[in-house]
Amino acid sequence: MRREEAKFTTKFVSEPGTKPKNNDYFGYVQLDNYAVWAIADGYDEEDGAAIASKLAVESAIEYFMLRPRFNPEVIKEMMEYANLKVKEKQEETERYSLMHTSLLIVISNYNSILYGNVGNTRLYHLRGGYVMYQSSDDSIAQLLVEEGALNTRDMKYHRQRNDLLQAIGDFGKIKPNVIKHPVQLQEKDVLCLTTMGFWENIDEREMEVELSRYDDKSKWLRSLERKIIATLRDEVENYTFAAVSIEGVAAPEPVEKDKKKFWIKVALISLVILLLILMLTFWNIKKRNDIIKKATTYEQMADEDLVKKDFNNSMEELKLSIGEYEKLKPKNRGIIGFFVNAKNRRADADKRIDGVKKKIEQTEKLKQAFQDISEGNEFFNGGRYDEASRKYQQAKYNLEQNTYKKDELNTEEILVTLNTRIDSSSKLKEAQSMELAGDSAYTAGNYNLAKESYKTASDIYLVNGRPDYVSSMERKISEINDKEKTAYSGAMLTENRGDILAPTDSNMSREAYYQARQMYQVLGDSAKTQEIDNKIQELNSRQIANLQTASNMVKEGLDQITANNPSEAIALLTKAKAIYQGLQDTNNASNVDNYIKQAQEFIKFESDTKTQLANQEEQSKLEIQAKEN
Repeated sequence: MRREEAKFTTKFVSEPGTKPKNNDYFGYVQLDNYAVWAIADGYDEEDGAAIASKLAVESAIEYFMLRPRFNPEVIKEMMEYANLKVKEKQEETERYSLMHTSLLIVISNYNSILYGNVGNTRLYHLRGGYVMYQSSDDSIAQLLVEEGALNTRDMKYHRQRNDLLQAIGDFGKIKPNVIKHPVQLQEKDVLCLTTMGFWENIDEREMEVELSRYDDKSKWLRSLERKIIATLRDEVENYTFAAVSIEGVAAPEPVEKDKKKFWIKVALISLVILLLILMLTFWNIKKRNDIIKKATTYEQMADEDLVKKDFNNSMEELKLSIGEYEKLKPKNRGIIGFFVNAKNRRADADKRIDGVKKKIEQTEKLKQAFQDISEGNEFFNGGRYDEASRKYQQAKYNLEQNTYKKDELNTEEILVTLNTRIDSSSKLKEAQSMELAGDSAYTAGNYNLAKESYKTASDIYLVNGRPDYVSSMERKISEINDKEKTAYSGAMLTENRGDILAPTDSNMSREAYYQARQMYQVLGDSAKTQEIDNKIQELNSRQIANLQTASNMVKEGLDQITANNPSEAIALLTKAKAIYQGLQDTNNASNVDNYIKQAQEFIKFESDTKTQLANQEEQSKLEIQAKEN
């Protein structure tokens, strides 16, 4: 065994510095013919940094132990495997989705070394007490060094020393920095694997000086740690420093190998792997069946809650079902994933998950539909038929699109009810309009139109499931009937007043008739309206006849004056005057009064003339008697 030929001693220090948690991780394994060292620096700003660094180191060493080899390809494979494991952890736990780490891997056949890194972990190779070379990293500061814009010793002071181009856990494919040719080791060589907290606080000169002071590597490590603690920086990052002392090297690895032993080992390993695969297969089958059974149970519970219209619980149970189906997705990729049929198993799990997601989508629509129905019913009962109709239409659309548990939810019956409600909402809105028209007619005093509107609204309310509104319409119609009775009484009283005034005061009588006629028109009583029209016409005819009579009397009275019959003229004119006064015809009454005065003056003049003639005749008689005597 090559390990017995050589002597490699490993000592390390790993501390959190001034940070509350140490996100660095170091591990190594020395096998019979090969050895591996790995160091990782998890990014402090991200959740899961410590997990990422530990997972990267353990995954790399695990991979190497399964098939130890000494070539650059195995380092690349170890890096890719570590990257795969970190990304799987990112996908498995959302809070770790951003975790990343740097990783340095060194392998040896106890004669030479190969190394590779991703990120900003470093390897120093000391020989004869001096740093012979150091590894490059993936920082922007390293790019400046390679372009000649920055000195290697100044890298630890540059502000972009921690700005990395790649890291373990990146989404894309990583490109590890792996040397192509082995580095031959010599006795008393020292390999130093470090994280950023070490190399940004200790330079190469300090490493060389302290190494010259101590032969014991433990004392050398402690002295370097004291220098880190004594640094002038306010914050000291996690620091890890592993020193591998080469106190003896093995002979170069022989070219020829024992093929028989090799194939025996291959066969034994293959048999063990086969047994492990069979055991793992049976275990996976049982685990898969248990997961499917549990997921199916959640789906059945969701179906039961859906039928009970407990949509929230139904969706929660469907989400639990998705969580179970997610467990069916194998995490293996690459060669292992190929052998366990990972791609098809993931596709099957995705298909099951898609089916459950469709159920969740339809459950959300059903929840919205029944919520719309409930809100629509509230609007319907509150008389807000436009809003109710909109809610019913939305619910109808969602229910028509649904195919999930359609029969169990009595979807067809609900759709029939919704169509009825939508139709009723339209008609009930019409009934509301009729009721408002009735209110307007009632306010205007048009009771017949108001009653017709209320009656139409009442019929619509009754047919469309709102009998509670019918009593309101009946109450309004009853109020109108009471109003009509009062209005009829007023109209009849006004008509009676016109009848009483008709013989004596035509104008006042006519005014009363017109008022009564208007009241009957408002009440919609065409018969009484016609009757009042007849009375007005009769009154007008009688007035015209009286005017004609009075006119004839005036003419005859004037004729009597001309015929020297003033007394008869006065009698006729007085009657004519009385008629005009009854008709309130003041002009004609005044004219007739003048005629009467003229007739009276004529009578007075005639009487005075007769008296004068009588006196003259008496005087003549007296004169004759005097002459005779």
